[in-house]
Amino acid sequence: MRSRGRLDAGWVTFVMIAVASVAAPPAMVAADAPAPSTDTAAFSAITPVRLADTREADCGCTVLDANTIRVVVAGRDGIAADISAAALTITATSTPGQGFVTVYPSGTTRPNTSTLNLPGGAATSNSTIIPVGDGGAIDVYSTSPTNLIVDATGTFTDAASATSGRFVPVAPIRLLNTRGGLPLPVDGSVTVSLPVGVDPDAVAVAVNVTSVGAGTRGFVSGYAAGAEAVATSFMNPDGSGRARAASVILPVSADGFTITTTSGGHLIVDLVGWFTGPTAADATDGLLVAIAPTRVLDTRVQLPHVWTWGTRELPLPVSPIAAVVTNLTMVAPDAAGYVTAYPAGTALPATSSVNAPFRNAIVPNLAITPVSDRGSAYFSSNGTDLIVDLTGYFTGTPAVATLPVPTNPAPTPRVLMVGDSTLYGLNELPRTQQAFRGFTPVLEAKPCRRLVTTSCKSHFTLQIPTTALVAINSAVGTFDAVVIKTGYNDSASTLERDVQKIVEASRAKGAKVIIWMTYSESTKPGWYDNHNAILRRLAGSAAYPDLVVADWRAFASKSVGWYASDRLHLMTLGNWATADYLSRWIASVNHVSCPMPWTVGGTVNNPCPSPDAVAAFTGTTPGLKGLYGF
Repeated sequence: MRSRGRLDAGWVTFVMIAVASVAAPPAMVAADAPAPSTDTAAFSAITPVRLADTREADCGCTVLDANTIRVVVAGRDGIAADISAAALTITATSTPGQGFVTVYPSGTTRPNTSTLNLPGGAATSNSTIIPVGDGGAIDVYSTSPTNLIVDATGTFTDAASATSGRFVPVAPIRLLNTRGGLPLPVDGSVTVSLPVGVDPDAVAVAVNVTSVGAGTRGFVSGYAAGAEAVATSFMNPDGSGRARAASVILPVSADGFTITTTSGGHLIVDLVGWFTGPTAADATDGLLVAIAPTRVLDTRVQLPHVWTWGTRELPLPVSPIAAVVTNLTMVAPDAAGYVTAYPAGTALPATSSVNAPFRNAIVPNLAITPVSDRGSAYFSSNGTDLIVDLTGYFTGTPAVATLPVPTNPAPTPRVLMVGDSTLYGLNELPRTQQAFRGFTPVLEAKPCRRLVTTSCKSHFTLQIPTTALVAINSAVGTFDAVVIKTGYNDSASTLERDVQKIVEASRAKGAKVIIWMTYSESTKPGWYDNHNAILRRLAGSAAYPDLVVADWRAFASKSVGWYASDRLHLMTLGNWATADYLSRWIASVNHVSCPMPWTVGGTVNNPCPSPDAVAAFTGTTPGLKGLYGF
């Protein structure tokens, strides 16, 4: 299953319902182990060079069809004619829609993998190591119209043994972190020295570079220290200041390597390995075996999700080897965070391999990961689905795993639910809270509650309740999610401002996601249309990636026996429906199993689709009386 941009509701419904009955393979079993290969290759450093740019009249490529270009790598721009693989950076610009890009050897069948994910709008890039195919070329396929740039940063040539160009993996080492001082200015540069342990005549390093706090859109480049700056790039900060990471192989001199950024901000550089120079011994360790891209893990299908502070492991694709070359893709992370790839059974390093800037982002990155005799491990700081596509491995002896397999426990989220009289029925009928399942609920509902401005006096309780903002700020402890079902007493003219304040307060309480229920229709048609339009515009936007709209209005619109005559307040059955609905939404946003099947005797979907998607697909609502026995 390819990684995608945002998944539409229909696709989610079909996939989640269909996949739920598929048994998850064991966590230690790779999905598609590649066939062993004996074709080894040594690395050759080159000055980074631009091979193709579809923005130019002479693109340096051949257009094969509306979605695919072919780029010759071997025998051009100073590159040897006899190479077998290349280290490349692929950049997509002018992307009107979301999608993905796949790079593969020319003349071969396009694999079911991805190299780059298109966010729509902003330029984005990722590096890869790919075998060249017919005519020494690679094919680049894009699902969406976009301009494509292909830069080469190194090549590999078949060799049974070598002195220069053998990869030496290291436990990830942080070489640079400018956050301890001033940020780099726009068009700034920094030179990073070779660390102790790297030979002075090393020809290249494999590094992971993270940009943080970049204030303008631009690009990041790298080259050997003392050399001329290059007209290539390996990363494109979007100007938001959010963390963005890219792994790349860069040529070096005895003085190290230089990184330049047109975006400014801070830079973090982690070393994962280096390539030997001509004075190294002739040996067979550290040679590349490049393979056609192969998907070995997709946690959306091969459950479970990688939970917060959890780790999944993968076995060696073949043995013995020293490192694997992969494309890692974080898919729909639970919040901004990172994944660290490292040798299984060894200490977790204080570095990162791929960084997601916000909830539900789709972010790929090249990872050259040293391995142990137990394989590779993938740690998540804040929870994510993870795709691992294998493109090669380096020969050698793996590290020895000495630590036990890490845990990956699913969380039991703590959820604050803030509401007005439309949620207050759950307090009046506490038995309906039996439908709260799979999470720890904290229910804070008061009639006549407003969002931020002073609340009105309830005709039912004869009290003026605290506002939703005060209720959130005064709630004890932290929460994984906050649910909002209030605002019926608020004006649409101030709603957007109030949403911002509620979201900020929820984030301050630790919430990774804010679930805001749409406003049901009253007996005055169109009364809450503006409220709902504002919510839909804000949810999932750049400013509100953690705001999720739960479309209660549509979900409950065809219900019978849920509403009182005003079509706002709920009868007994409607309160059961609300508790069940929230439990399903909380399960969905947390990527866990549904708390109940949709109907008695039905399948418990894992992970749980949103109840909105299931209702739209089936045309039904849950069988509440049968499920809960009332």
